[in-house]
Amino acid sequence: RTPGSRLSAGQPTEAEAKAEAESKKRRRRRLFVAGISVAAAVIVIVLCAGGLAVLRAVSGFRDDAADAREDRRLRDGACLELEDRLNRLVPPGATATPQARAVAVRDENAATRIYVGRLDDQRVEDSWRELLDARTAFAEALDAQVKSRTPAFFVAPAPRDGVSLTDQLARWSPAACAGPIRRLAAPDL
Repeated sequence: RTPGSRLSAGQPTEAEAKAEAESKKRRRRRLFVAGISVAAAVIVIVLCAGGLAVLRAVSGFRDDAADAREDRRLRDGACLELEDRLNRLVPPGATATPQARAVAVRDENAATRIYVGRLDDQRVEDSWRELLDARTAFAEALDAQVKSRTPAFFVAPAPRDGVSLTDQLARWSPAACAGPIRRLAAPDL
């Protein structure tokens, strides 16, 4: 090397500097492409997970709706079975004596207890039982009427929040239960 040459002991040549700069550019491009690839992969994974979550939610909503329809169908069927059982019995109002009326009331109560035993809602079940308890008290009063000659009267359960128990039952029960509720609410007819 001559003292006038551009090359000195610690400095790279122009070609080496260009090659190193090109190498840095390639590394940057590779890192940039790798970063974009990783970001794209993360976005695809997030979209797939989100899509699956949406599909699961929609599927769950459909399942819930189908379950609700099936539950409604079963409840309606149970009410129709109750009405059928009640229709096979002699109504208390069609009897001639207090003892026969008491037996008719108890028969209707027994038929209704089958329906009440199938209920899943504790509030509705308790209301039905309250109506049955009032009817049982009426049947006992009819039995006592024979001995004491004191007329028996049906006393409907006290209203809650200003709403009669039968109205609450009609609101909480399927529409198919309206007939049985009216029939059971008037055992003296």
